[in-house]
Amino acid sequence: MPQALDWLATAQTCFADDSGCLRAGLLTSVFGMVVGLERLFHLDEMEDVGFALLCGGRRCPSRHTIGGWRRHLPWYEVDAFCRRTCPWHLVRNQDVLVSFDEHTIPRWTKKFRIGKGYVTTRNKYMRCEKLFSGFDLCSGRFLMARATPGNWNLQDLAVPLVQQVLSRGRPRALHAIFDAGAGKSDAGVRALWDLAEQHRNLDITLRACRYPHRMRAWKQLPSGLFVSVEEPGVCVGAPPKEIRLAETQTVLKGEDPEQAIRTIVCREIAPGPKKDRWHPLYTTGTLDPTDVVPMFRLRQNQEQAFRVGVHDLGLDAVPCGYDKDSPDRQRPRFHRGPLQMLGWLVALVYNTVADLAAELGEDYAGDHVRTLRRKFLNRPGQLYSTPEALIVYLDPFGGQEALLPVLDKFNAGNHRLPWFDNRRLVMSLTPRGEARSWP
Repeated sequence: MPQALDWLATAQTCFADDSGCLRAGLLTSVFGMVVGLERLFHLDEMEDVGFALLCGGRRCPSRHTIGGWRRHLPWYEVDAFCRRTCPWHLVRNQDVLVSFDEHTIPRWTKKFRIGKGYVTTRNKYMRCEKLFSGFDLCSGRFLMARATPGNWNLQDLAVPLVQQVLSRGRPRALHAIFDAGAGKSDAGVRALWDLAEQHRNLDITLRACRYPHRMRAWKQLPSGLFVSVEEPGVCVGAPPKEIRLAETQTVLKGEDPEQAIRTIVCREIAPGPKKDRWHPLYTTGTLDPTDVVPMFRLRQNQEQAFRVGVHDLGLDAVPCGYDKDSPDRQRPRFHRGPLQMLGWLVALVYNTVADLAAELGEDYAGDHVRTLRRKFLNRPGQLYSTPEALIVYLDPFGGQEALLPVLDKFNAGNHRLPWFDNRRLVMSLTPRGEARSWP
């Protein structure tokens, strides 16, 4: 609730709100994700008074009101909101490790001809839209988001995203990690390397594309260059895995050997008749190869965050970016405001729930949104209203003791609901095994 009120205050300075639906639209979008509202039309079935108060009114909002607010969000107002809510304090004056990646949202429309991109879950190119984001691997939080049509690639936004972190986040040292999508062409790789030369506090590690001619060269490296390293097995009790690491130089297309870039070649030994897997990495850093590979693997935390967003927060159900009122269905206009706004709200809710998990203690650190929703968020209770306060009594449940420090901190914040006669919101737990008596 405190974070949602802060976002609402920020939004009121960024959005014009001619229709008067800003408060209900923003709060419904946020708390719909928190409680697990999978689709917007599910609002028609909501009759919970507590959810209505969370959404800025005394009755549950209509899906037509909220959907209309979402569809008419201007991109420049959304950009202003995103800039002011980005958690740059996480990276300011810090040595940070940031992963940049894209998430593809498939679109099933046959009426409008929109850009196509590769969708991994379908293993094919299809109509889609994309969300690009930066993810702080040290804190496990999203830093920014940008919506684009489906035919954009990570290479198109790699340099602007890094520049945004450097200029707005102002870290002491930044190590940027990219998947192969940022280096589909040698020109994209060179653009990142030129950026690293311009900023002394910037290092870049990029997974190289496994083009056949380069793979042949890497596989022909002398065996003496490879150093064998053992890693833990895939599960407890499994035999350790063997990987072999070698360091070499790669000359990009049209460049001189003096411009060769450092390359770490990782060969993962596969047991039995399976072929070995090769993972080449370009890097501007000076770290030892045995440190570069584990560091690059941390980018899987961002992939996991995307999965949580999809399955727990409805990331793939965010509004589409193409304009359904376009006069030409073969070339529809693209409005990134609704897509970027809801995609960024998913990131903000993810960050906030992760902060809640950290406050609950070590036993809950790292729990997914759906886990915390089942254990703590979607809990029955009673509402008791006085002229000065709205008191929420949660019914007793197992593990409620972990909420005590969180609720004490919340109640000490003296949070009020402007749309409910400015009553103070107080949350309380019912002792387990005791009956509640009402006046």
